[in-house]
Amino acid sequence: MHHQSRPDEHGGESEQSILGKMAMSSRKKQRLTVRIENDFAVVSLEDMEIWDGADLALLREALTALIERDGYRAIGVDLSAVKYIPSGFFGMLFEWYEQGMRIRLDAPQKNVEQMLWFRMFFVRQPDETFLLTDERMRNNTPNEQVEFHRREFMADVESNDEEEIEEHIKSVRFGVRSTERIG
Repeated sequence: MHHQSRPDEHGGESEQSILGKMAMSSRKKQRLTVRIENDFAVVSLEDMEIWDGADLALLREALTALIERDGYRAIGVDLSAVKYIPSGFFGMLFEWYEQGMRIRLDAPQKNVEQMLWFRMFFVRQPDETFLLTDERMRNNTPNEQVEFHRREFMADVESNDEEEIEEHIKSVRFGVRSTERIG
């Protein structure tokens, strides 16, 4: 890895030097932070719950600088405050993934974890981060990919439906509704 600025105590580039080199307004700098964890440079837009196109452009600028100028091959995005992400976010990450970058997402909220692209391509790691991978999809036709994710996405819903159907059958068979049962 090649860095042009002084390393921090962990051998990575310090947050200050990364942000100092970025050509952005001071208002944007206050919102954007970068931390180095092992070989990952992790970017965060502090307390931004809903990202818009400008936020996505800011993230792209920061991540591009970390990749192209600073030589990072592993990047992450902290999603701890985020409730809504524009669809272009995943496309941006996937482009870098296809170029050989390692991509991780940190601390996504449940509603982000439920987004289709997240469920399709991100796998929980032992350290509770999520790593981008296409291993489950690789070499499948588009129809096979759709069917795989329909099954994955509907698994919870279908299991609840099956339980409800079974309860209904029992209630009809024994003449007792599930809401009337004791215990």
